Amino acid sequence: MSDAAPQRIRRFSIGVWIVGTIAVAITSFVVLPTIVADPVTGEVLVIGDDEDGYRDYPWFDPDPDEYEIVDGVIHGTAQGGFLRLDAGAELMMLTTDDDAQDGILLYQQLDTELDPEAEGWDPGGFVGSLYPDSQSLIMPGAEDGLLWFGRSAGEWTVTVTTPETTTMGESASGDENAVLLYEGDALSGRFQHTGDGLFIVEAVTVGGWQLLVNEFDEVDVRTSWEPTDRVALFVSADTGEGSWTITLDTPASDLTPTPTPTP
Repeated sequence: MSDAAPQRIRRFSIGVWIVGTIAVAITSFVVLPTIVADPVTGEVLVIGDDEDGYRDYPWFDPDPDEYEIVDGVIHGTAQGGFLRLDAGAELMMLTTDDDAQDGILLYQQLDTELDPEAEGWDPGGFVGSLYPDSQSLIMPGAEDGLLWFGRSAGEWTVTVTTPETTTMGESASGDENAVLLYEGDALSGRFQHTGDGLFIVEAVTVGGWQLLVNEFDEVDVRTSWEPTDRVALFVSADTGEGSWTITLDTPASDLTPTPTPTP
């Protein structure tokens, strides 16, 4: 087995874990707010209020930690906390190292209200997770918001950078990682990968995240994402020797009708 093989298997397993975590996160919002997933084993756990009187979601802490970016780094705490996102800010790439804590869940709130009991308060949506040697892409909104970091086993740090982006039209191709920014009407496309290596594509929006593709080697799939006027397609494909192509579908509204022939 090559040196890259264990890393490829691990990243694939993490992708599967993320899918399960999203399902648990959605269920916890809608049905039982005290259902969580163990970030290491994936086991679903039912919990109540902890000894401090609040649940595992960081916004239930009556005095959550407020994080800041200092010299391009966020220093986080085990209890979790939040980072303020300025309106109209650039895309943010959060990068961890090998010593990072496993399974720190990320949620993007589309306002700055800290009181979950306030009228109209909305915690926003699940936008990714942090684990050793990983990256998560965050898209700030048109209004001020908050990025929440879930509770973890200990203190942690992440590096914050502004990723290089490529404006995408009908198609794009490459052989390494990329962030493709699309602002059209298409909501689906064809995702192809040839050669060796892992091929992951995530759809990142303001307060939203979808795992579109999580495959190895030869890939040819069609998939779609939730309606939005702006999406970043985060491509991870640097574990082998392969190339990828993404071709977006033409929206039905853009099709030119065939003229009816004159009798």
